[in-house]
Amino acid sequence: MDDVRQKTSMQDIADALGISKNAVSLALNNKPGISEALRNKVVQAAIAMNYGGYGKLNNSKNNNLVAICVPSAISGGSQFYSAVYWAIEKELSLHGYRSLITSITGEMEENLTFPEVLFEQQLIGVIVVGVLKKEYIHLLVNSYNNFVQVDNYFMDLAINSVATANVEGGYEATKFLIEQGCSRIGFVGHTNKYNSYKDRCRGYTLALSDASIQFEPSRVLTNGTFFRPEVNLEAILEVIIDEKLDALFCASDRLAIQIIGILHKKRIKIPQDISIIGFDDTENSDIVNPPLTTMRVPRGELGYAAAHLLVEKIKSKKKPPSAISIYPRLIKRKSVKMDTTIP
Repeated sequence: MDDVRQKTSMQDIADALGISKNAVSLALNNKPGISEALRNKVVQAAIAMNYGGYGKLNNSKNNNLVAICVPSAISGGSQFYSAVYWAIEKELSLHGYRSLITSITGEMEENLTFPEVLFEQQLIGVIVVGVLKKEYIHLLVNSYNNFVQVDNYFMDLAINSVATANVEGGYEATKFLIEQGCSRIGFVGHTNKYNSYKDRCRGYTLALSDASIQFEPSRVLTNGTFFRPEVNLEAILEVIIDEKLDALFCASDRLAIQIIGILHKKRIKIPQDISIIGFDDTENSDIVNPPLTTMRVPRGELGYAAAHLLVEKIKSKKKPPSAISIYPRLIKRKSVKMDTTIP
């Protein structure tokens, strides 16, 4: 009788790690009751020991397929992120790699589960575009040696990432408003939810400090009061009026466009009564009334840099992680009142 095991069992993994079979089951089925560190350790063992579908994750040395993982909330047609996907695909193809796009649903993110395609395909690398919670990113990093994150990062995770230079962009946007004569400048953006917004707010505060303008917390609209569950435009309007703001720096064009809409309803003129500047240069920013002054995020450059970083990682396993920042560019339109005395 052939006593050689043909398949790895949960008990094999348990024996290898010196833990119970129940702990292995909890880990692989994403059930509560064990630490995330142990869960990740079990997943790594499952990959290394060729357990079930996990074994396919370790069989990627001779293939050229890269998965582009996207949160389902942004995968339904955002032109902003479509430009990033296209640039990644194009750059990867130039280096001989194929790519596929797969969505990460909210349920997958919450339960720390991967989409089936990650098990069904043999992958040489993974690129995540957009914001996923840290625990999910950590699991992906532990499951795939070749990994890059785009448009987000975590201070305490040393991983390959490509993001906009948000502090510098926030600084330039605020500095531009100051140069046009604005001094009562507000900031709006849910900094507790997005690292990019937090960094843009940091740039805002630094620009005020360098211009010797007093920072006023009452002019900074960042907490949940204004963003739960939807943007509370009436509350934001109240701050604009109470603080007599002459300019507002919005952490995204989406926010800026929403605020412009409610200002129109209240017969507040832009830019005569208040200047508005956004960030991203999304597809509608140039057709809103008035066309929105904004910081243009170089979406193609984000994608190209991410693909190039992944290719470098594949070729050099010992290369340390890199965090790359791509500078945005100021796009002047009609939503900021210009100082005509400036040549």
